[in-house]
Amino acid sequence: MQVQGTLQLPGDKSISHRAIMLSAIADGVSYVRNLNDGADLQSTISILRDCGALIEQNEDEIIINGKELYSPSKELDCGNSGTTTRLIAGLLSSQKLSFTLIGDESLSKRPMNRIITPLTAMGCKISSNNGLLPLSIDASDGISAIDFDMKVASAQVKSSILFSALGGNNVSSVNETIPTRNHSEIMLKNMGASIEREGGKIIVHPLKSKLKSIDISVPSDPSSAAFFAALAVINNNSNLKLTNVLLNESRIGFVKVLNKMNCLITKSNESVHNGEKVGDLTISASNLKAIEIESETIPSIIDEVPILAVVAAFAKGTTVFKNVEELKYKECDRLSAIIHNLEAFGIKAYEKNNDLFVEGGKVKRMPKITTFDDHRIAMAFTILSLTSFKKYELDNTQCVDISLPNFFNYLSEVTE
Repeated sequence: MQVQGTLQLPGDKSISHRAIMLSAIADGVSYVRNLNDGADLQSTISILRDCGALIEQNEDEIIINGKELYSPSKELDCGNSGTTTRLIAGLLSSQKLSFTLIGDESLSKRPMNRIITPLTAMGCKISSNNGLLPLSIDASDGISAIDFDMKVASAQVKSSILFSALGGNNVSSVNETIPTRNHSEIMLKNMGASIEREGGKIIVHPLKSKLKSIDISVPSDPSSAAFFAALAVINNNSNLKLTNVLLNESRIGFVKVLNKMNCLITKSNESVHNGEKVGDLTISASNLKAIEIESETIPSIIDEVPILAVVAAFAKGTTVFKNVEELKYKECDRLSAIIHNLEAFGIKAYEKNNDLFVEGGKVKRMPKITTFDDHRIAMAFTILSLTSFKKYELDNTQCVDISLPNFFNYLSEVTE
């Protein structure tokens, strides 16, 4: 099978969430184009509307008229979106609101103590189901400043604290030992917030005036791009161009990993828009070699580990992903889901002390893919099956709607 052509994928999910949320409390009218079209974004939009936000969604753009938000009269449904849950908790607490966050069965199993702890220290009154959803948060007494040491490398937790601190009574800071994606910091700075980084410390000042409105086109999601890059590198005689991709250094760890695995990926047409680096990626088929991916790299590829594990199945030797425990707390236990599906295809994979080992080898059989209702598991193993058998079967095709509803159509566009 050959992979050929040019694709422009929908907007980055992380930036889309942040653009909608921050525009809702900004001064004036904001315009956001090329918004991510996944279900997670619809959860964010719906919640903000329930809090009084004026959001108009057209085919080509979304228009947000910033205004004072109010405490909602009903529970706020985050669907399957961990990003929505954690960032909205920070944003609405900055506005001194009272609200309850709920989610679907999968989201209701994901750990929330990682935001409960700092937000409680900042003055929020929070009740939960033993650290899980539903979360009831009352920030009506105001937000206190905090100097918080991150125990888990998580951009969601960091952003929740930074957003809440916008309504604080003094300067707050977050200390990272391992850097995470920095879209919140970039967007806050562009919208007029006083925020700076000193080494591993991010310092944010309370807002003295409202954030400035924005007018942006969201670059394509690199996490979505990773699936198609992988498809190209594991199929002979392939050449694929992905245009207008977000090239933020904290998000293209997968490119660096693929390069180390002997892949040929080149960047072109690089530029900076709204503080974010954007460009095109051209990917060719490669003779892959196994590597060891150190724990320091994992936060920058945490969403791409499922598809990189699929790539590792085609590499010569055993690829090791060090310290991937965080995979257990995603939409499903992705560590177990990766191993389960690789073994179903006849590829040896196992976990030892939170490290993932994948032995490159020959795919032996075509199983029905067990998605665990997880979009990234579904897309990763569709690519493995399509490459090996030119067809695929999944127990749930609709779960891809979380981040990339037209995934299967994009596959058809670039495969022969």
